[in-house]
Amino acid sequence: MEWNDIIGHKDQVAILRHMEKSKRMPHAVLLAGPAGIGKSMVARVLATALLCNNEGERPCGKCPSCLQMSYDSHPDFLSIVPDGVTIKIEQIRNLQHEVSLAPYISQRKVCIIDNAQLMTTQATNSLLKVLEDPPGEIIFILTTASKDMMLTTILSRCMVISFQPLMDDELVQALINKGCLPGQSEVAARLSAGRMGIALALLAPEGFALRNQAMEIMERVVYGGIDKIWDISAKLEKMERNEILDIIRYLTYILRDILLLVTGQGKQFVFNIDIVEELSEQADRWKESQLTKAIKVVEVARRAFQANANTRLTSEALLIKIYDLARGV
Repeated sequence: MEWNDIIGHKDQVAILRHMEKSKRMPHAVLLAGPAGIGKSMVARVLATALLCNNEGERPCGKCPSCLQMSYDSHPDFLSIVPDGVTIKIEQIRNLQHEVSLAPYISQRKVCIIDNAQLMTTQATNSLLKVLEDPPGEIIFILTTASKDMMLTTILSRCMVISFQPLMDDELVQALINKGCLPGQSEVAARLSAGRMGIALALLAPEGFALRNQAMEIMERVVYGGIDKIWDISAKLEKMERNEILDIIRYLTYILRDILLLVTGQGKQFVFNIDIVEELSEQADRWKESQLTKAIKVVEVARRAFQANANTRLTSEALLIKIYDLARGV
């Protein structure tokens, strides 16, 4: 894995490469940006470069250090990922012990802490002590989906580099270069909001399953009887919370696309371009004011689900409101 393997983020990569090459790397950097945007890949390439033994371009991909990184067996590379839903203090305590030891084969040690915003308060305070007084040659690379979720004391001890979503055309071309079909790549790029990781997940087998379920829910609520709502709510109740939130997100996209069609904005701005004919049929049943209200009630439901509201009750309330709005009630 090398710098050229990274899609987009040219400015951010240029900054990191310059600091690594000029040996002016801060002891802690924080890569911040939406999930699936490519931060983990950038962090991995940076770590490989920092551990590379080559005197020229790094990472070289050929030295013993680079080869060990490719095999996930480098003794001077440390990786912390959430244990369940959080990063626990025990993980940071183990890290403190590891970083206190001298490097084995490289000039330094490198530690990646993925999704650092998920550290518990105790874990954060424990890491803070290490960042304040790092033992020996160690560089920390933290990633987060939102720097606003990080304590200011952590932010003040890291160099923060923010990542933005890729442009649609840039992501589409990258997906095509990976062997994906142009039509599917365009849909995935739009639905992923410029996030390579999300786009690739959509293009995997059954990747569009939840989007399709969201569209099926819309069709059953708009065209079916009130009894359909109870069936849909019962099925949603059996799903994982993250799957429900994905369906809610897709419902928002679907309503947005219908609103664009109703207001005459054109198909070129539609996210779900592969099902635009079905969306056009639904557009005949909606008015702009109804769609605006529907998008708002979906957002209210999303916040309720994020706050761990009762799935059955929240689903029924949401679907009843969409049912009524689609009928002008």
